[in-house]
Amino acid sequence: MTVLWGSLESACVVAFGKLSGYEQTLDIRAVIITAHLNFQQRIDAIATLCEHLAPDYPTLSDYEVVIKQLKAAQKARNKFAHNPISVDESGQVGIAYATARGTLKLNMETIHLADIKEACSKIHKALCSLHSLITGHKVMPIWDRA
Repeated sequence: MTVLWGSLESACVVAFGKLSGYEQTLDIRAVIITAHLNFQQRIDAIATLCEHLAPDYPTLSDYEVVIKQLKAAQKARNKFAHNPISVDESGQVGIAYATARGTLKLNMETIHLADIKEACSKIHKALCSLHSLITGHKVMPIWDRA
């Protein structure tokens, strides 16, 4: 999950640079500008650039779908990246998390390997979709490639 996430973060920097009009694949100006942006801010910048450019670049017309995938990938990754995972007395693996929006809610959820695979899948799909959006070359998830 960590490697996939790092790849997605890097792809967002490349996307920002290309949408900003920089010719190099990884222009140092895009790196400088995005270095201190969190992931949500990068998504917002990419979405705004796409919205602005879409009328002149029809290949960007599906950008909202890609933005939704990026947000879903972030949510899936954050669940595992920001919450403790433990094994209970019965051997079940669980993740604990709390919310405090108006009232405190403590939660413990049993997780399975399939849940982690699903989160990785969302990250990979978002990465493929972002690449396709920026390059105009359709990239399928690795499990769909023949």
